[in-house]
Amino acid sequence: MRRSRKDAPTYHDIPAGKYDAEFLLGEYKRLLLARSGDALVREAAASGGVITEVLCAGLARGEFDAVLSVGFAGDDPVTPCYLVSRTPEELRARSGSVYSYVSPTQLKEAVAGLGGRRLAVVCQPCLVPLVRRWQERGEHDVRAVVSFFCGYNMTHEATHYLLGKAGVRPEDVAWIRYRHGDYPGGFAVKPRNGEPVGFGKESYELVNLQFVRRGCSHCSLYMGEDADLSCGDAWIQEHPNLTAVLARTEAGLSLLEASQERLEFYALKERDLLAMHLHNLVYKKYGNSWFLRLLTVVFRDLLPKPLAPFRLLSALSRHRRSRKIGVSVPDLKPVEKLRG
Repeated sequence: MRRSRKDAPTYHDIPAGKYDAEFLLGEYKRLLLARSGDALVREAAASGGVITEVLCAGLARGEFDAVLSVGFAGDDPVTPCYLVSRTPEELRARSGSVYSYVSPTQLKEAVAGLGGRRLAVVCQPCLVPLVRRWQERGEHDVRAVVSFFCGYNMTHEATHYLLGKAGVRPEDVAWIRYRHGDYPGGFAVKPRNGEPVGFGKESYELVNLQFVRRGCSHCSLYMGEDADLSCGDAWIQEHPNLTAVLARTEAGLSLLEASQERLEFYALKERDLLAMHLHNLVYKKYGNSWFLRLLTVVFRDLLPKPLAPFRLLSALSRHRRSRKIGVSVPDLKPVEKLRG
């Protein structure tokens, strides 16, 4: 449930502790920075590769039989769907974020085809309650629920829009990446007969106002509030390729502990997490400013999509990112023990 916009904390309130941490972040047992110790995993992932490493470790231990996560099927490299990974190798090949909404129906259908198997599920924050209900009713054997930070989730129409801007027809796509290249990466598409083309991440941070789902624009969930483990970008100016991790349950903390040989852990202060993500937290927990609400109405509901100023929106997003996104943490402090 959202609160009034007038009650939202500002960047000046965070250092002074003038915020409701439970409302903004939800409950958690441990807050950390983390990244994979494998540079190749970090390069393939959206940020630090934490979700990939934790779930690969779980598969290798036999803690679950399969992982359900969103990716692209071999016969359709444009439309995201839930994929089943039964080995660490399969899961690593599917790492990386997909910036496109995937419906509860797709998750239900994927789970229905895996009856009796022990599962780990990676899903949007809005689908975590659905998976928890399955657990409570004993409908499916879900051993771990992992989620991620989710702001302006887009309809799949946004992908086709970006393909158009890249000059690639859907039928000619070999692969799509939403976080391709050096961190933080950006949208890239490889034609079947050609080199990858695309845009920086900022190119769809405001463009997505054109394609934000109406349900997503009213949803107050952001950091996978009821998952075992929640992960998202750690926007730290001096240290790219790090993941902010909230272990929310004993199960989530145990997943991290069992992956310590694969991961590097560092301290993260609550106020730093809030500062780096306050722009999205305020939007999700208190609603958009009048200006962004107006922009959303104009770009999503009034202006025909082909007339939207793609380059202007990208430039505005770059300016916004340089001013508001990222905190300074010059020295990372390693964490050896995850408990105590």
